[in-house]
Amino acid sequence: MGFVRHGPDATGATKVTAADDARAKAPTAGKGPGRAGWLFGAVTVVPAMLAAAWLLPAVPLLLAGRFSARPMVFMFVPLAAGLCYFAVRQLPATWPAFRPEKAKTPWWPLAATVAIAVAFTAWQMAERTEQIIYLRDPATYLQVAYWIAHHGYLPIPDSVAAFGGPHLGLDFASSNYYPRGTSIVPQFMTGAPLVLAAGIWLHGINAALLITPVIGGCGVLSFGGLAGRLAGPGWAPAAAAVLALSLPEQYTSRGSFSEPLAQVLMFGGLCLLADSLLVNRDPKKKRDWRRQDTVLAGLAGLALGLTVLVRIDGLSDILPAVPFLGVLLAARRRQAVPFGVGLVIGVGYGLADGYLKSRPYLDLEAPSLRPLALIVAVTVLATAAGIAITASQKARNTAKKILATRTAQYLPAVAAGLTVLIFVAFAVRPLVQTVAGETNPTSIAYVAELQKLAGLPVNGHRQYYEDSLYWVIWYLGVPAVLLGAFGLAVLAKRCTRALLTWKDPDAAARVWALPLLMALWSIVTVLYRPAVAPDQPWASRRLVPFVLPGLILGGIWAAAWLKDQAAQLGRTRATAITIAFCCAASMLIPTALTTLDLHFTKANGVRAHGMAFRKVGPGEITAVSQLCRDIPPDASVVILDSLTADRFAQLVRGMCGLPTAVLTSKSDLSTVIRGIQGVGRRPVLLAEDKAELPGTPNEVVNLLTTQEAHNLTAPPTRTWLIHYTMWMSTISAPAA
Repeated sequence: MGFVRHGPDATGATKVTAADDARAKAPTAGKGPGRAGWLFGAVTVVPAMLAAAWLLPAVPLLLAGRFSARPMVFMFVPLAAGLCYFAVRQLPATWPAFRPEKAKTPWWPLAATVAIAVAFTAWQMAERTEQIIYLRDPATYLQVAYWIAHHGYLPIPDSVAAFGGPHLGLDFASSNYYPRGTSIVPQFMTGAPLVLAAGIWLHGINAALLITPVIGGCGVLSFGGLAGRLAGPGWAPAAAAVLALSLPEQYTSRGSFSEPLAQVLMFGGLCLLADSLLVNRDPKKKRDWRRQDTVLAGLAGLALGLTVLVRIDGLSDILPAVPFLGVLLAARRRQAVPFGVGLVIGVGYGLADGYLKSRPYLDLEAPSLRPLALIVAVTVLATAAGIAITASQKARNTAKKILATRTAQYLPAVAAGLTVLIFVAFAVRPLVQTVAGETNPTSIAYVAELQKLAGLPVNGHRQYYEDSLYWVIWYLGVPAVLLGAFGLAVLAKRCTRALLTWKDPDAAARVWALPLLMALWSIVTVLYRPAVAPDQPWASRRLVPFVLPGLILGGIWAAAWLKDQAAQLGRTRATAITIAFCCAASMLIPTALTTLDLHFTKANGVRAHGMAFRKVGPGEITAVSQLCRDIPPDASVVILDSLTADRFAQLVRGMCGLPTAVLTSKSDLSTVIRGIQGVGRRPVLLAEDKAELPGTPNEVVNLLTTQEAHNLTAPPTRTWLIHYTMWMSTISAPAA
């Protein structure tokens, strides 16, 4: 029985049922995974435990305004050691593959998966994004990390006293930074900046830029671990390679994005959950570790819940954990309560951070968060109602009768059919979609500007996100999408049948249940409305957390299933290997072609011209360092135009350590200058255009660098140029 019930005995202790004992005595349970299998399971969950160990003390310290290196190291080291120990002290004897009698894991999947993760990390380090001047979100994450690493608190004070008090037309807001009272509140959740701050403590901004590539490599490693648990360890390297070669994964791993950290927590949490559902709980063999399944479940819930601290969208990504928890509770599984407690703690961290430190951001996202909150509430209530109904024996008997009817027997096929219809609907949507008017004027202006830059006819009513499935096809290829859809459909059928019959002898359904739900939910919600500017590769970041990984998991499982079918039909070993190789190649080759954009010329041979070897923002660190040296240390900086303010206001305030404000009305400039001089500071004026400044301005920034492309109708293959210029005028300080 896959969903065997457990209950307390007369003493209140949870007892092990006969089914548990039979499962513990199964032939595969006693063999053990071997040293390679244990190490494979361990290294793929350690990154999530390290991330959790850092975030758990970091948030309270930040809330208390005492986030600094020494207390963080003092708390992180023992907490990380404890979490890692409890996560790996005992692992399952094997994971549900197609040949469960082969319990021992060979060394080559472990070595290959680790090698792919290491190579990916080194690659992304070499091509890392140097985006510290604000253009989009990576610079915001980096600037917030720099601030909290050096000051230990949020929000950011506006330092109005350095300007001689408030003045008419003097503002402190800029893009992604919102004024609230006497402070400035940055956008986004603080999970990613809290991790980036560790790099700043180690070796400044250069080390911080290396943190995300390392996190991305850990995400690839953890994803290989998840694929190995769901389809067999031998498929872990192929899954890791496909994800590592995908352009969205590389794009987000090179810059200071939040998605790679969310991946580490999400994949690690799902790995821990799989281990908790399969770990050998034979009390005769390891009495000290009888509760390892519940410990793993609690850690799994914690890791999944902490994704909300990293991305507010994580609340949607992990929503399927609620009905899954309901099934565990209905089955009276021992993992249910610890998994739920860990999930609540992790989500609580995220909600507390959002409410206390990112409230203006949540208010801005309210139009999207309110429907999500309603969906969450309905899901929780429906799950609670289902648990209450199935609690009585009479209700369970009635449910059994209903599920035994002929109509219910068609539900697995219906689940598979609906999964296929989801992909068909997204495929035909661009052909039948009625082009509706965009209601957001800012979005209209932004897309119109992109259309002009791309040389496309301007149409403010064009909804580019209706092509969202084709974004996936750009980055993974048609074969991977077809294999993924097929695999998810077959898995939906199998998991539905296991739920209806309450039988799961090979444990595949219980391990696949939550990853399958998360994959289907993410595909539907993200592809239906990506809620992001539609230019590529920017929009592809929405595919990173679980859309692309979900399809890759489905495709890898389908490839493993096809290989096993060939073996069971009596085909030769060579035939089965050929099928496996062709399936893996059909996923790897299109992914690599998009990322590399290979071209052949007689003179130079084969050359890669794609985004894989193109840097974003080179030279920005040098330019910013020179800017900070050029501004006098006793300056109060006033920026005279909104574009320069958006790009440089927080940079000057944080990295240069100088009070910075924006003047919205130049008629008040003389008053502001007198106010600054009145408090004994030196007025410094900044603007993009030399003509806007009084006196004899000096050019302090003149940087021609690169930015990501802004393609609307094709995957990106080149970076675009961007020119930053800024002039400075220094007003003489008042006489002493």
